[in-house]
Amino acid sequence: MLVRAALTIAGSDSSGGAGIQADMKTMSALGIYSCTVITAITAQNTSNVDYILPLNADIIKKQIMSILSDIPIHAIKIGMVYNNEIITVISDTLRNLKIPVVLDPIVSAGTGAQLLQREFLSDFKTKLIPICDVVTPNISEAEKLSGIKIKNEMDIKKTALKIQKQGARNVVIKGGHFRNEDMIIIDTILDEFGKFTVIKNPRMNIVETHGSGCNFSAAVTAFVALKFPIVNACIMANKYVHNSIVNTLKIGKGIPVNNPISTMYEESCKYRVMEELTNAVDQLTNIKNFEKLIPETQSNIAYAIPYAKKIEDVAGVNGRIVKVGDRSIPTSGIKFGASRHVASSILEYMKINQLVRSALNIKNNKKILDKCNRLFRVTHYERKLEPKTIKNKEGKSISWGVSQALSKNPDADIIYHTGDMGKEPMIIIFGQNPQEVVDKVKKILNNMKF
Repeated sequence: MLVRAALTIAGSDSSGGAGIQADMKTMSALGIYSCTVITAITAQNTSNVDYILPLNADIIKKQIMSILSDIPIHAIKIGMVYNNEIITVISDTLRNLKIPVVLDPIVSAGTGAQLLQREFLSDFKTKLIPICDVVTPNISEAEKLSGIKIKNEMDIKKTALKIQKQGARNVVIKGGHFRNEDMIIIDTILDEFGKFTVIKNPRMNIVETHGSGCNFSAAVTAFVALKFPIVNACIMANKYVHNSIVNTLKIGKGIPVNNPISTMYEESCKYRVMEELTNAVDQLTNIKNFEKLIPETQSNIAYAIPYAKKIEDVAGVNGRIVKVGDRSIPTSGIKFGASRHVASSILEYMKINQLVRSALNIKNNKKILDKCNRLFRVTHYERKLEPKTIKNKEGKSISWGVSQALSKNPDADIIYHTGDMGKEPMIIIFGQNPQEVVDKVKKILNNMKF
């Protein structure tokens, strides 16, 4: 396996939201092996930076040289540098390398603490900007680097050009802190050929997040290490960070923290869901007499990822499990968003208990319901009592019914209803996973005579 590796030179964030910790999460999520050089140790959380301990130049240089003497590095990111001693040693050590460098000009933390001592801003500009292939300031940082007060989009371009004249090949000015009437975030890329590329995203209802700048520069570094052209790397990093902001975590008392591994976690969860659900469908369709439990409207089994919020977070058979003679077969494969009704019941149950993530609908008749009542915890709702305001809203009936039923018994294994005009009576079997649902089906069938 060919390994691509990147080196991040930055400060340590004890809250895990920014700095070295954020860089490692981001690079790992994007398939890059991350090596680290720590420039400073901070004691911080989501509200404050309480203490900063800058490391001396000698140990910083030894860290860099130790890595470079052994591991082929395909891109380098520079983050928090804090003082002139650190700036100088990094500049001197990296100056003659033929490795792409991404510079994140971190002046202050999202919580407001100064992470680059003000008196060394000039050294930062003269010693680090000229050795970098990409510099990634936000609006505030760009103003400090250029001396230009940014009031409009034209000022952003002027600022990028001025920073480029300081020696940076490519400049990316992140527009998250720039307010406009259109509620659009505009990131501006100035490439080494003098061409501007603008990336636009809708502004989310988040005032400030912790770690977004680190995530972006680390993502750019990762994509550069993967040999993507600079502009492409920036566009891909922008999309990646947008998703990490969408999935921001509120873990402390202060500002929310970016979630750079959300996509990796979600994809991992979806893989496991697909695998477990496929196995469950195979089992169900091979259980003797299962077809006798399938209702006129057919059956479906569904399984949600952890923390599912919408139908698209729940996988099911794309179509149904149908009765064909004395057999049952799925009409198609597994797909996310495929089972609206069963998925809706799971999502409603997860509001009460996040562990209950799977369900199957089966026929409701006296014989089957009697067995369910003997074997499991059962609750029900009456569709006839459903308010007209709910009936008139597409897709709301199931959620309403499950909510009503769980209000009577929040630990139920089974929820049923007796139908309504044009609505078939139904039983829904719930479980923490598809295997648990399958085991309940087996238990029902083993206690029935046909």
